[in-house]
Amino acid sequence: MQQLSDADPDTILQNTALIVSLEVTKKTSTEIKEQQLIAVETEKKINFAREIYRRVAAEGAMLYFMLIKLCVVDHMYQYSLESFTTFFFKAIDKTETFEEEEPRVLALREVIRMTIYQWVLRGLFVRHALIFRCQLTFRLMSKKIMHVDYTDKEMSYLINCPTSTSTVNPLKEWLPDLAWYGLQKLNEIEGFENFVQQVEKEAPNRFKDWYNELAPEDEKLPLEWKKLDQMPF
Repeated sequence: MQQLSDADPDTILQNTALIVSLEVTKKTSTEIKEQQLIAVETEKKINFAREIYRRVAAEGAMLYFMLIKLCVVDHMYQYSLESFTTFFFKAIDKTETFEEEEPRVLALREVIRMTIYQWVLRGLFVRHALIFRCQLTFRLMSKKIMHVDYTDKEMSYLINCPTSTSTVNPLKEWLPDLAWYGLQKLNEIEGFENFVQQVEKEAPNRFKDWYNELAPEDEKLPLEWKKLDQMPF
């Protein structure tokens, strides 16, 4: 611009250096505008991809924070972030590629989850493996990644096993007080309103036989309660 203001109006058309400089400036300005437009589009694509793959990042964060809390179960369960990221990126590398983002995201979550799960399970005592599985399952359910119909009251009962001592245990011969008190709270959950009555009065001997099995959790409950095998709780 300084060259243009200092140029002689009578000879400006013969000033080759000035003309060339103006052409270069114009070309540079056009290139800058084009790059700005490209940068805007690139930013949109990055933001779009970031939102799509946010679910993968959330999966990784969920798994990692689950692992570092396993030390509460046993102090020997210690997992470093470096070890976790090693398996995390291994899972990404072995995940099948897709042209569309959505199936890629779903595949990444599943492969990362299974890879981390298998890695952690190898180092757990057998008695602690079920705890880890339950933690993972309940977390997936709470995040609606695993679709299971349940109520907060059902989940609370399963985890906390609340009791009520308002009624004396009439089945002390074979049923411990703690189990009886737990049944009193179970009776408050929708669908289980008649359970206590059937245990106590309608079919106590059948429930007693079931209770005395070596592994009652592997046997079907008496009466229509066998349908519970098809339910999450």
